[in-house]
Amino acid sequence: MDMTWEMGNDILKSLDGPTSIFLAGSSQFIMVSLIVMIVVGIVICFFGLKLMRILAAAAGLTVGALIGTAVVLGIGITGTAVPVIILGCVIVLAVLCAVIRRLGAFVLVFLNVAGIAAALLWPRTLILVGICGAAALLMAVLAIIKTEAVVIVITGVSGGLSVGMSISALTGLNEKNWWLGYVISVVLALIGVWVQFMVQSRKIGKKEEVYSKQVREEVSRESEVERARQILGEEDDDEEDENSSQINRNRNSKEKKKIRKDSRNNKKRKRDEDNTEENVENEDDITIISEDL
Repeated sequence: MDMTWEMGNDILKSLDGPTSIFLAGSSQFIMVSLIVMIVVGIVICFFGLKLMRILAAAAGLTVGALIGTAVVLGIGITGTAVPVIILGCVIVLAVLCAVIRRLGAFVLVFLNVAGIAAALLWPRTLILVGICGAAALLMAVLAIIKTEAVVIVITGVSGGLSVGMSISALTGLNEKNWWLGYVISVVLALIGVWVQFMVQSRKIGKKEEVYSKQVREEVSRESEVERARQILGEEDDDEEDENSSQINRNRNSKEKKKIRKDSRNNKKRKRDEDNTEENVENEDDITIISEDL
């Protein structure tokens, strides 16, 4: 890549006229493209998970375009139906990848891993192409199972590699220090993955804090309800105690009245018996006196 860049510069210097102007414009376009790739790569490297739906929609656009093109070429469609079919596939895949989280993660990870493998291996044989496809498919399946972790790692590596290679091409590193591009890629990838995991852990920590707060509020609410039930139960017990004590007082009062009544009746009965005995004695005295007379 670096040799090609230097050869291009040498060719530009050796040409004159309209051709040199055209190639110079192309060179400026390439430089602008590399700068854009650096900016986009940094954003993806550090904010890949946060931008997952946007990146998934972009991946859906790419896959939709490829599928639409394959359908058009496979069936042999011509005319105005070609752009309609391709555009339909692009829109459908983009919307599906943006809405369905796991599908978006699958497509996003598959394309990124395929691109990373292609950039590292430069597959020129079917075996290397198969290895790249198998690695991409494996990581895409893992993205369905562990979405956040896989997306963080892949976007960090992909963004770091894009930035490193773009810086290497933009600065014109020669064959002796070409490895500096990969060093930059590795360093940025590690930093990007670390930053994304830190942000995700804080997000999870906030969610756990909110959940624990809700649990504490629920427990507090249950304890308040239980305390209210206990208070109501104690009030019911107090009412029952008051009712039972009132009943006991009424019963005791009735018993006391009965005792007083029985006592009065006994006294009256005793007085009646005493009067009866006196009357009997008086009658006996009268009888004795009458007999004496």
